[in-house]
Amino acid sequence: MIKHTNGQRGNLQWGFLSFSHPLLTGLQLPWFDITAAEPGPKLAIIAGMHPNEVAAMEAALRLKEYFAANLQRGSVAILPILNMPGLYSHAEFVCPVDDKNINFLSPGNPQGSFSEALIDAVLNVWAKDAAVFIDLHGGDLREEVAKFVMCQLIGDGDFDARTRALAHQFDADAIVEFDVDQRNNRGRATNELPWLGRHAVMAEGGANGILDEENTLFHFTGVANIARYLGLTADAFAPRVRRNRVVSNFYKVEAPRSGRLYLDVAVGQTVSRGQRLGIVHDLFGDWLADIIAPFSGLILMIVNHNITSEGEWLISLAPAGE
Repeated sequence: MIKHTNGQRGNLQWGFLSFSHPLLTGLQLPWFDITAAEPGPKLAIIAGMHPNEVAAMEAALRLKEYFAANLQRGSVAILPILNMPGLYSHAEFVCPVDDKNINFLSPGNPQGSFSEALIDAVLNVWAKDAAVFIDLHGGDLREEVAKFVMCQLIGDGDFDARTRALAHQFDADAIVEFDVDQRNNRGRATNELPWLGRHAVMAEGGANGILDEENTLFHFTGVANIARYLGLTADAFAPRVRRNRVVSNFYKVEAPRSGRLYLDVAVGQTVSRGQRLGIVHDLFGDWLADIIAPFSGLILMIVNHNITSEGEWLISLAPAGE
């Protein structure tokens, strides 16, 4: 890993990051480092794994100025855009170099493809000494997500208590505290790093690649609260006004047919088993299929484009009681 420094202002440095891995030759990632005079934990923050999720990326940019002014202990490292190959092509979900979704490739593989080597370099080189790894996401071009946070429990009481405390620093609609035994949500950094003894949280908040203040502040204040919780700053905690409703997992609801999609529900809504979530029409406007809730739960994500394909992931539904 080579840090090319473009500038410095007080305790803030910035530039471009490159890696020695042969597959990553030519890749340059913008970086910021903020270092306090007093020693303390390191916080590692990334955004832009999906480069249309601009509210999260904007929050990462604002955070470098916040920490430059307020950091009292420790250090903060920020990568505000991870998926540089997909940035200017507005790539949805995947890295165009190998057409893989970086979000499901943790902890990475140096012998793998471009995206696998990239997330390996980020997690196991750039962020290897971080006390907490924070991954900011939310709202690709065809999707809307509730404001929610994910963390993985591993069955260690003390470790899990700290993981929960970190996740609950966000003012969220829901906190997904993944069960120890869950197997359907794997591959995210927030799922895999805890099994290596490393704390990680992932925040989702945004819609349709739109930059909006509410979601930007959701990410910004959550990270700022984590820094305060860790003792890196002395600012007052931002108050919480949302529910931080705890769920233990979420599952995909898929499109039953290809056609025109009309959803009946919105993110953050609670639905009942058997409730109609939406309908699919054919290209002539006639009914093809209903989309039915398989269980009662909380809607965390919807795909809100009117055209859908059979088998497409349309809704993330978290079980939340019958």
